[in-house]
Amino acid sequence: MQDLFTAEDRSSLNAALATGSGSRFDAMLAEQPRPGAGHRWGTRIGLIGVALIVGTIALAIIGLVGLVVLVILVAAGLVVSARLAGWLHRRGLEGKAQAAEVNAWVAARGWRYVESIAVSSATPLLRAGDERKTGWGVEGVFDDGTPFCAGFYQYTEERTVTDTDSEGRTTTRTERTDYPFAIAHLSATLADLQTLSLSDGGWGFFAKVEGAVSSLKPIELESAEFNDAYRLMVDDDCDEQAVRARFTPAVQVAFIERGSGAARVEAEGGVLLVARAGRPEHEDFGALLDLLGDAIWLRAVLTDDPPGRLPDVATLRAVLLGAT
Repeated sequence: MQDLFTAEDRSSLNAALATGSGSRFDAMLAEQPRPGAGHRWGTRIGLIGVALIVGTIALAIIGLVGLVVLVILVAAGLVVSARLAGWLHRRGLEGKAQAAEVNAWVAARGWRYVESIAVSSATPLLRAGDERKTGWGVEGVFDDGTPFCAGFYQYTEERTVTDTDSEGRTTTRTERTDYPFAIAHLSATLADLQTLSLSDGGWGFFAKVEGAVSSLKPIELESAEFNDAYRLMVDDDCDEQAVRARFTPAVQVAFIERGSGAARVEAEGGVLLVARAGRPEHEDFGALLDLLGDAIWLRAVLTDDPPGRLPDVATLRAVLLGAT
C-alpha cells in the first residue's frame, strides 16, 4: 500500500493533539482540583471493605495478632483511598481532555466524534464471536461522498470449561476471551467481486486447507514475494480475472514495499473493512487515521475504473485530510 498518512504525519498530529489536550487538562484540573465527594467515598468504602475482609480472615486465623493486622489494614485503606481517588480523578480528566481534543480536530474536518461507532455485520470479522461491541471513534462522509466510520470494535468468544477434582466431582464454568480491534469501515460497492479477504500469512498449504473447508478460495498472483507475504482469498464464484485486474503487478509491488501493517482486509456486501488487532487510543489518534488512510487507498484500488492503476496519493490525501 502507498502511504497516505506517513509516520511523520502521525507523529506531528499526535504531538499537536497532546499539546492541546494538555492545555485542556490544566484548565479542567484548575476548575475541579479534587475528585467529587461521591468518587472519594466510593474509593474509600471499596478499599476499607477489602481491608475488613482480609483483616477478618486474619483475625479468625491468628487471633489477637490478626486484630492488629485488621486495624493496620483499615488505617492503610483510609490513607491509600485518598491517593487513589486523586489519581483516578486526574486520569479521568486526562481522558476527557484527550477525547475533547480529538473531537475538535474531527469536527474541523466536518466529521463526528462518537462514543460508539455504528458498523454493519457485512464481513466475517464483524460477525465473529458470541458477542460484539463497538466503542469510541469517528464517523462522517468523505468529500467524494463515501460514508465511513473508524474506531474501536471488539468481539468476544465464550467457551464452557469442565473441571474435575480429585474426588471425581465436576464443575463447569464459562471462559470469555476478548479480541479488540481498531477498524476502518467504508462503503465500497464491488459488482463483480462479492467477497474478498486479504491478510498476512502467505499462499500455501493452510490457505489451500482454508479454501477447501470454506466458501473462499485462495488466489495465487504473479509475484512470489506477494504470495509469500499475503493470503488473498475470494468467493468460489468470483471471476479470477476481476481480482487480477485489480491486483496488478504495480499494486502487488506497492503492497510489498510498504507492507500492510499487519492489517486484515475484508470486502463483502458493499463494505470494505480494514482492521488491526488492538484497541485504538486517543493519545495515538494518528494510528487510527493511518488505518483510515489505508482503507481509502484500498477502496480506490478496488473500485476505480479502470482498475489496477496505483491511486493518486495527493488526491486521496485531500480526501483524508482536506485541502492543504
